[in-house]
Amino acid sequence: MATSPESPLARAQAYRTARRAFIAACEKAHVDTIARVNPAKSADGKPLFMDAAAFGPRDAARAALVVARGPRGSAVMIEMLRRGLTPPAGTRVVLVHALEPAAFAGAKVTPGWPSAMLSAVAIEDLARVRDLGVLPLEKGEDLRPVLSASLPKAALTFLPSTDSSTAADAAIKKFLAT
Repeated sequence: MATSPESPLARAQAYRTARRAFIAACEKAHVDTIARVNPAKSADGKPLFMDAAAFGPRDAARAALVVARGPRGSAVMIEMLRRGLTPPAGTRVVLVHALEPAAFAGAKVTPGWPSAMLSAVAIEDLARVRDLGVLPLEKGEDLRPVLSASLPKAALTFLPSTDSSTAADAAIKKFLAT
């Protein structure tokens, strides 16, 4: 009997496959990832992680933050990495993969956890940024209050969400070049 693609176990497997692909793409791009463990466990009983990767100088005043939540955003982000994501000189790009890994994996969500982890990424990786382009690869309306509170000196510009890695690359490059 086949497992439904919406079953908790299938969703956990899809999350694990996407996470492995993201980390492999980061390794190939020679960028380290930072993993933050989620308090939930997936249907396979294994831990869940939100991963972040940063390109460019830590003291950049202009940056782009790309946020993937689920399989669609993950696929776009992985393709961006595979195609060779390179921010313009003096700028920074931070990728957040599986902002809420429990939701991605079909597990019980811990309220407040994604906001706390996004705030941690913002403070650690974007503290000196004064102009931040935010590219949510899925929904993103809930990102603004967290980022505004975490980066009060940064001007936030929300870039249009897309299902295309080419369009995402173009939006990031356009924002960082202005």
